Amino acid sequence: MEQNFTQPQPYNAGNDAPSDERLSAFEFGELWEGYMADSTAICLLQYFAAKAQDSEIRSVLEHALQLSTGHINTITQIFNSVNFPIPQGFTDEDVEPNAKRLFSDGYMLTYIRYVTRYGGIKYSKSLTTSTRPDVREFFNRCIDENQDLHKKADEVLIKKGFFSEGVHIPVPDRIGYVYEDRSFYKGIFGDKRPINALEIAQVFRRCESKLIERTLIVGFSQTVKSQKVQSLFVQGKKLLDKQIKRWSSILRDEDLPLPNSLESEITDTLESPFSDKLMLFHTLSILGYSLTAYGISTASCTRADILTGMNQSIIETQFWAKDVLDLLIQSGWMEKIPQAADRKEIIGLQH
Repeated sequence: MEQNFTQPQPYNAGNDAPSDERLSAFEFGELWEGYMADSTAICLLQYFAAKAQDSEIRSVLEHALQLSTGHINTITQIFNSVNFPIPQGFTDEDVEPNAKRLFSDGYMLTYIRYVTRYGGIKYSKSLTTSTRPDVREFFNRCIDENQDLHKKADEVLIKKGFFSEGVHIPVPDRIGYVYEDRSFYKGIFGDKRPINALEIAQVFRRCESKLIERTLIVGFSQTVKSQKVQSLFVQGKKLLDKQIKRWSSILRDEDLPLPNSLESEITDTLESPFSDKLMLFHTLSILGYSLTAYGISTASCTRADILTGMNQSIIETQFWAKDVLDLLIQSGWMEKIPQAADRKEIIGLQH
């Protein structure tokens, strides 16, 4: 019988869990992270669905909202099975669905597609670190749902003409081999070898992702209430501009197309649909996606200038992420991630 994520499901530990019903540290971490991500997504999607004017786009956004709500229900049941305190996460207090429209329909769906790209990576990682049968079943289901949501978003974006076309290169007439390692890796000084297909994909996607992230951060920066948080968003916009320029210049030098620009997809409203806490925490999540993507990209590239750019981008992103995390902590907005017992404190020793 297929589980309905929209309604809380009865949990029978004797039937649904192994003989050792405890959750591992890996499972605690992945489920806690998933709960926080989905509680954020529910707030974003409530607002997106309320503002969407196109019925087909709204339908996909409402479907995504239903999935995130179901995930919260299931994770709550699993946590209850081991008496783990349910995270506070984000609630109706962190979203105002009646606030004025901040983003276009096309951008809101593009952003959901962007998030599902990293959802596939995260759920696969979560599955490989889980052993309890009900947890594995949950992450397996999340993978299937994420793929289906990504497909639905693609279909509607293509239909509405709001989809970045792929990059095309000539079909080779024969296979070839690399005989000189210097020509394979060169790129910083002097002549560069032509960019290869794997590198094109990574450079194009990094540029596309930065354009999507920049649009969100600009929207956040014009509606945030705290000057400290706004200053951090302005700092982030400058960093994203720098990285967009980095990847765009490589594509231009190779006479390759650029991803669609998204500046026009933000309205001029100053009314905030989200709490400062939610916007800042979600920015930290985005930076986690970004670092994951740069790590994958680095493994797929060999041309020296591209590798150097990836490594520089990782360092830049890490510095900004630290600033975001520091402000979350200073503001009292960062929930504590499940951690190992402090044995020194338990037995009364000084640190």
